[in-house]
Amino acid sequence: MQKNKYIEIVTSPIGGLNLMPQKILLNLHEKLSKHYKKVKITIIKNRKDLDKLLEKKPDLVVSGLKYLLFDEDSKKRDSEKKLWFTDILEKHDILYTGSSKNALKLEFDKSIAKEKIRGAGLKTASSFVAKPNQYDKESLPLPFPLFVKPLYEGDSRGIDEHSLVHKFKEYENKVKSIYKEQHTVSLVETYLSGKEYTVAIIEDFKNSTYDIYPIELIAEKNSKGDRVLGFFDKQRDREKSLKIKDKEIKELISSLAINAFKVLKAKGYGRIDIKMNDEGIPYFIEANLVPGLGYGYFYRCYHLNTGLEHEQMVLDIVKSTFSKKTIKK
Repeated sequence: MQKNKYIEIVTSPIGGLNLMPQKILLNLHEKLSKHYKKVKITIIKNRKDLDKLLEKKPDLVVSGLKYLLFDEDSKKRDSEKKLWFTDILEKHDILYTGSSKNALKLEFDKSIAKEKIRGAGLKTASSFVAKPNQYDKESLPLPFPLFVKPLYEGDSRGIDEHSLVHKFKEYENKVKSIYKEQHTVSLVETYLSGKEYTVAIIEDFKNSTYDIYPIELIAEKNSKGDRVLGFFDKQRDREKSLKIKDKEIKELISSLAINAFKVLKAKGYGRIDIKMNDEGIPYFIEANLVPGLGYGYFYRCYHLNTGLEHEQMVLDIVKSTFSKKTIKK
């Protein structure tokens, strides 16, 4: 029996940060329509589209974006003119899935997120922020090998076989490439050579608990012989996703993930990436607080740990979010 609720699934192509491609939008629409009376899709391309959505006053927005920009700054990740989507929804008293503006801002700037994590006593690799020509060989803050990635991007955008650098020239080229192609400065980290993990988390608002679903990721070796989970590797599903069988490791990874989730003040659901050093100690890498709701990493975490299918995962997130509103009242 369908519940008498009105849900809007919302995304936007602005700034190239379309976190919900059409295939996923349609899939979510189909599955939620089985359980809720009114389910619509909104793609925000301009301010008029946003205003229309707010006028409709849905019971819930399934959010597939972090922020909006309606001017020439739309591609600038460091723009001060960002309109944080969940902040707008809160001001109009509209319930939404996922985290608030403050958590999303923390997640968005990886260096600030790492500072928060470090300040809470959790492990994360040493790092610095760099723009082209900022450092010479002698003034580089950390020794090689280093890992170079965009400061503001997610989903491994800007990460490829050139991200792991062993020489200054490689470092210099990668920082320039990210600045030119991703329109952002770089986050440069001490390279961690151990195993890689990702952890999906779904908050159960009704019971004030968290469901934690960790998995191991194994990337294919690239042209340099390194195992780096790059953007195109993820797009082509070239990595293995494995259930963690070792209980001690699973507990270690899960503990770091949920602690990081709480430190960042994340809500609802999200994904935490973790990597071990060469001694098997886990380190926080980054958070994704608007993870894809298709069949990517978030779903793999859920499915490998529960055996349940995609539709149930979506319902778990939506039902829990509706219970959050009930608790508030």
